[in-house]
Amino acid sequence: MLKPDVIQAIHRILANTLAIPRIQAFADDARLNEDLYLDSVLVLQLLLNLEIECGFEMPDTALTREDFDTVDSLATFVLQQTQVSEPSASPPTQEQAPSGVDTESPEEEFEDIKVHCFVSCLCEIIKADPRTDHRPFYFGVWDAEVVIDDNACLSYHSASINHDFFRTWFERLYNVPVRPWYRSECSKMANTKQLLTLLDDKTDTENIMVMLDMFRLPERENKFNRDPFPHYVMLELTDDPDIWMMYDPDFRWEGTQKKTDVLHAIASDAVSGGYRFDSVDIRPTTNEAIRAYFTACINATHNPMTDAVSHILEQHLNTDTHYRLANLDTALEQLPVLAIRKYAYEHGLAFFWRELSLEDAEFEQWCDVVEALVSTYKQIQFRAMKLAKQAAENNTVDSLLVEQIQQLIDEQNAREFSIKNRLIDVFNVWTKQADTPEPVVHFNNDIITEAV
Repeated sequence: MLKPDVIQAIHRILANTLAIPRIQAFADDARLNEDLYLDSVLVLQLLLNLEIECGFEMPDTALTREDFDTVDSLATFVLQQTQVSEPSASPPTQEQAPSGVDTESPEEEFEDIKVHCFVSCLCEIIKADPRTDHRPFYFGVWDAEVVIDDNACLSYHSASINHDFFRTWFERLYNVPVRPWYRSECSKMANTKQLLTLLDDKTDTENIMVMLDMFRLPERENKFNRDPFPHYVMLELTDDPDIWMMYDPDFRWEGTQKKTDVLHAIASDAVSGGYRFDSVDIRPTTNEAIRAYFTACINATHNPMTDAVSHILEQHLNTDTHYRLANLDTALEQLPVLAIRKYAYEHGLAFFWRELSLEDAEFEQWCDVVEALVSTYKQIQFRAMKLAKQAAENNTVDSLLVEQIQQLIDEQNAREFSIKNRLIDVFNVWTKQADTPEPVVHFNNDIITEAV
């Protein structure tokens, strides 16, 4: 098989099997995400179909590679895999950060990690104030609420989710009240009118946050491309009444948007929510507040996201339930959106490493472990997609795939508990050094597997 054959196969799968709407942008140099709008789930579906058409097995190590940038680089990678006689089906034995991932010393300025749109919006004003550190606020993100809906599907968004936990602690940590302006009992029209009033009256230090549907802003690139895609941004007016300024800290983007386009995205029935907060209220955070927040956030006995994945797998394997194994791929479709929350561990590690002047080398090692935690969710998802496909086509259960997924889940628990264990260790040291009340966090060492 030659490269043109592989490129033709990629085009055929995208056009016919996956029926992507942006197929007209297909070219050898087309970028999978930015040009073809393939999110991580679609890329995995593409790889799964390429395995069948091109006759190779995708190794786990491939799922974190940079070979999936363009059509050409993907075709080159596929050709390399077809030349491997015995691809490994085992999980990677070393946990390495992929090329391009910045794991510099916490003492140095490194690229900020964005993992939660609501939290990222709040943290923008904290980062701009030299008296405060935004990293502790991310303690609440690594185990943030995970939803399993009535169809036993994982979801990052639900009408039942509120942000009261983050709002309460943001005020306690930084003295900034986060007040809701959006009223769920009111109509879209009434809430839009309220938004317009707030923007007209906005002061230089005030911030107006609103939830909108990013899918309705196709000109805005994002790596998930979900429909709908609820997402928080901040808005303000410009000198042109038809143009608004949008700030999207979670995607590291700011720029102008047509007012009509933004209002169209806000009008989506899939979204509702908005808050206001003022940077003039910021006060330095006390060590006592940080200690209390960490204690409230650290879950030393459970890993809710991995527990949710395990529960969903069990539900779809259980023949006594009405859930079908063939739907397991759909049930875990939103896992990539949730998995990136685990990068919040790097914020926590960076905070304590800087406070305690710990060795940079160990910090970088733990960043590798966090990267492995995030990327292994992708391995789980890829195997789950294979399992679902076989169940749909052959009405069979591949026991080997089930065993591999369960093994990866066990490894995830061990990996995440090791991160939490180290965080608790350095938190306890920091607590004594910061002269706060005695720490109350302890860990069950019986469930720890060292990852570093």
